[in-house]
Amino acid sequence: AWDTIAIGTGTTAAADSQVLLVNETSTSHGLLRGDATTKTWTNGTAAVAGTKIVMSKTFTNESPRAHTIAESGLFNSTTIDTNGMLARQTFTGVALSNGDSITITWTFTVGN
Repeated sequence: AWDTIAIGTGTTAAADSQVLLVNETSTSHGLLRGDATTKTWTNGTAAVAGTKIVMSKTFTNESPRAHTIAESGLFNSTTIDTNGMLARQTFTGVALSNGDSITITWTFTVGN
């Protein structure tokens, strides 16, 4: 399933040819990629077209080192350096000091 969320510090714009994050956080300090902890599916109706899929995961920096998170990807594996990325998005960097958390949410609408 495409329900594994990863984060990183890369700031290169997202491109269709990318199969990995630019600079994934691969430390074991609470910032490793992992399966979404919240997953909801809402089926479309006659009034609302499309099925909505929402997945999220909270990451907590347990390292004495700060990280500025600026990218996220949605993968089909928890193994780092595999080419199973469905989507990648960049955003304004969020500085995480020791003990800080960030929640990443991916939302897709499927159908019309």
